[in-house]
Amino acid sequence: MTLIWAHARSEQITASNTLEAFRAAIDDGADGLEFDVHQTSDDVLVCAHNDVLEVPGGEKVNIAEATYDDLQKLDVGDETTGVARVPRLEEVFELYAPTDRQLNVEVKNLPHRYPGIAQNVVNHLNRSGMADRIVVSSFDHRVLHEIQQIDRSVAVAALYPDGLLRPWVYLKIVGIPQAHPQYLQLLLPGEITHYQQAGIPVRPWTVDEPEIWQRFIAEGLDGIITNLPASARALRDSESA
Repeated sequence: MTLIWAHARSEQITASNTLEAFRAAIDDGADGLEFDVHQTSDDVLVCAHNDVLEVPGGEKVNIAEATYDDLQKLDVGDETTGVARVPRLEEVFELYAPTDRQLNVEVKNLPHRYPGIAQNVVNHLNRSGMADRIVVSSFDHRVLHEIQQIDRSVAVAALYPDGLLRPWVYLKIVGIPQAHPQYLQLLLPGEITHYQQAGIPVRPWTVDEPEIWQRFIAEGLDGIITNLPASARALRDSESA
């Protein structure tokens, strides 16, 4: 069955990477949650999409230069969440631990590189009690390699944009066992078949078009990352009814 992963938010919430959005993704029935992690100057792993936070009033805060306490002074919510704070990675694990949902921790290590983030992420995963349902992804494939060197049991997936030539060959060579491509890559003839023949699980991002959900579900993709998890799951369930 193709699993539906929420892209850092739900259909009702527009402020992504907030605990409010993560709770709503559970309510939407998402099978999993994809979200983004950065590291503060005092080595706290926090959830945010970009390395620079832009908050109401025009203030810009560089996460790498801020402490966790600095970030807690910011309101990153909107009209769909109300006041919201930047979550710590541990808070997401605590929220999802009582559920059976999967998690995709995207390590943001580009353009800013965070010293020690690979070890920090592994330490958090090992303390979470739910490492068996967590995948770590990144556009920085070097940090995925570093995580594998620290702990081979951590599941990792390579994020990449459209246009990579024969990515299943590349992933086999570098030893990254799962793929999270930009979804346009998978619309090329034979692309999904090559992945399936190589035995590489594939979960494309960010897919919000029902006709493409339908196509990917019919082709048996492992997962779909979407901003519309409730609608995607409803279509998936109707197709299998």
